[in-house]
Amino acid sequence: MEKLLADRPRGALRPAPERPDSPPAGSIRRFGKLLRYAFREWRWIVAIVVLTALAAVMTAVSPWPMKLLVDYALGTTAAPPALEAILGKLGVESGRGTLVVLAALTSLAIFAINSLLGMGLNLSWNVCGQRMVYSLAADLFARLQRLSLLFHRRRTVGDSLSRLTGDTWCIYSVTDGLLVAPIQQAITLAVMITIGFALDPVLAWLALAVAPLLALSSRYFGKRLKVRAKLGREAQSRLMSFVHQTLRSLPLVKTFGTELRNSRSYARLAGEAVHLAQRGTLLGSAYGLVNGLITTAGVALVLYVGSSRVLSGAIPLGTLLVFLSYVRRMETASGAMFKIYTKLKAVEASVDRILEVMDSDELVRDAPGAGPLPGPHRGHVRFEDVTFGYEAGQPVLHNVCFEALPGQTIALVGPTGAGKSTVASLIARFFDPWTGRITFDGADAREVTLSSLRAQTSVVFQDAFLLPLTVAENIAYGRPLASRDEIVEAAAAAQSDDFIRRLPQGYDTVLGEGGVNLSGGERQRLTIARALLKNAPVLILDEPTSGLDAETEAALVRALQRLTAGRTTFVIAHRLSTVRNADCILVLEDGRIVESGSHDALLERGGVYHRLYRSQFAGAAGPGAP
Repeated sequence: MEKLLADRPRGALRPAPERPDSPPAGSIRRFGKLLRYAFREWRWIVAIVVLTALAAVMTAVSPWPMKLLVDYALGTTAAPPALEAILGKLGVESGRGTLVVLAALTSLAIFAINSLLGMGLNLSWNVCGQRMVYSLAADLFARLQRLSLLFHRRRTVGDSLSRLTGDTWCIYSVTDGLLVAPIQQAITLAVMITIGFALDPVLAWLALAVAPLLALSSRYFGKRLKVRAKLGREAQSRLMSFVHQTLRSLPLVKTFGTELRNSRSYARLAGEAVHLAQRGTLLGSAYGLVNGLITTAGVALVLYVGSSRVLSGAIPLGTLLVFLSYVRRMETASGAMFKIYTKLKAVEASVDRILEVMDSDELVRDAPGAGPLPGPHRGHVRFEDVTFGYEAGQPVLHNVCFEALPGQTIALVGPTGAGKSTVASLIARFFDPWTGRITFDGADAREVTLSSLRAQTSVVFQDAFLLPLTVAENIAYGRPLASRDEIVEAAAAAQSDDFIRRLPQGYDTVLGEGGVNLSGGERQRLTIARALLKNAPVLILDEPTSGLDAETEAALVRALQRLTAGRTTFVIAHRLSTVRNADCILVLEDGRIVESGSHDALLERGGVYHRLYRSQFAGAAGPGAP
């Protein structure tokens, strides 16, 4: 697949531009794009909100047993008439001992209820959060598969894995920060403030006085935490990419003895990630310290003023104790409300990385109203004045025109960078042309569905792409419902049946990653069997015999002859000996077709093809020599 982008100028590859720090409104809009995953789990969200409201009520009730104990059981204040009435209905005699027992039992009951509510919240959040994360990851995975090969060439596999496995957890924080946490803290504050003003308005105003300071703290640290989070995610992505590339290239690593050098590179990349993580932790700790100082100062102020009011007899001691508990919880809730901004800033880097993929327009998509490719499917392909490039203003192909009749073999030859692989990429509709059009059996490729068009196309790559599945599953990758007899028949036609049956479990043998437990020729014959089983009328051969020895190549050519029979075949060729029997040879140079014709006719013309041929076979005895 990489090779099909070989014509793209390397200098044109540029990283995606950095997004500027967006204003809060822009951030909310970006977060809102992810909230649809939360709305899919609205039942769980409702359950979380209900449990949160109940937990807020229980939080408001929790300090009252202390007031009951201090003011009524241990103090001199008479118990409220409502409490006396309740005890009377229960047949319990009111007294100091009874109030002590009641305070203890009430505390135990509140603890038990709070524990049950906490368990319910944890369960709901775990289920809801994981469902959201995996739903987002599934859509991101689907999107990554649909994006163009150019998009993936700009980014490493490790980077895509990092977005898929790490950044997708940002939906959890976004949902909490935009939906659950505001409701939770708003309910808590409403209950606490209402009761606080009922107990003592003066102390309530003092408790709320620190809110502006907490807001300023969150504003200051929020942007800095976002920058640190983004740098940290990028460092982790570089580390994962390095590990992925190294493990995929272990034979190369062992051959050149680069284990020590790779270990040093790993240590350097890991050190960068750790350093950034440490700075992020330090910044987070500083933020927590500042907020803690602000909150503690508020509590100290309330404690000083409240103690004075207790000594003056304005409020009883139990009320002060309850209020101090409320103050701590009120300021915690206020801090949490302001931390929402900071928390969202911290995950904004991950949100940006997710939306960079989800919002990318680098994909070939079905046009509105596109229908299936009309039959009969004969493999008649036409290029009509096709111009295409990978970067604006830098065309790779210029006004390319040719026609491939059903059953013909068309060879694409030319120097490196001439546009051969780009032509093949357009046939498979990995890209759409800038101008002109490509037709399949008379239908414009852009006016039919991708699935129906690619169902009529098979590709045999230079690099055999085999998955860590069974041999049978690899052969049937394009036709997963094929029967075992059809799989065996395709393998036999590709001259693969004999070596497959010698494998430990035959067709049920699980291949190593990339088919490492097979030889190069065996891997290619499996890809030919896969193409045979798909039985598409259009076939693209991307130099499938390159790098093979003469004996293996001869066996592979025999399998290819069966594969190409009756199909419209496009052969990307660097070794001109493989295209001598093509019906038509297209010679490309600088993105243009400069010559076309049969092998013998092109040699007689003495042009570009003749020059290429002589450069490869300078020592051959004559023009007919291979």
